[in-house]
Amino acid sequence: MTGASPLAGRFANEEALAAAAARLRQAGIEPLEIITPHPVERLERGPSPVPVIVLLAGIGAFVASLGLQIYAAARSYPLNIGGRPYNSWPAFIPTAFENGILLAVVAGFLSFLVLSWRQSPVTEAPGEGYWLAVAAEARAELEATRPTSIAELAP
Repeated sequence: MTGASPLAGRFANEEALAAAAARLRQAGIEPLEIITPHPVERLERGPSPVPVIVLLAGIGAFVASLGLQIYAAARSYPLNIGGRPYNSWPAFIPTAFENGILLAVVAGFLSFLVLSWRQSPVTEAPGEGYWLAVAAEARAELEATRPTSIAELAP
């Protein structure tokens, strides 16, 4: 984006906003920001990958922790205590579960931060209502969506 300030078009309702966003996306213009007073589900870009990352991290940590404990007890440092088998895996499940939960939480937090980290040119809406912000170069396309008003945003 050049040095020009982004523009925001205000729309009367969420139907008009959704139609304008779809029209801009069909024209190859990705809105910089969509600002609404409440979440509008049909404007979402798709499901978040965060739950899948959390699941895979939790399962991976559980399996790795269980494997490490079994390896350490049965291969690396076997101790015959009271005639028990070297591979007494049921005793390792609680710590493997705790490690899985810990890594799942950490992976969820970090993936949320990484996936939501972006520099948005829009710091606040110019007023209440349904707003769609685009780059200044897309003024003609924004005007073609027939917003009720257009405001220039502070850079």
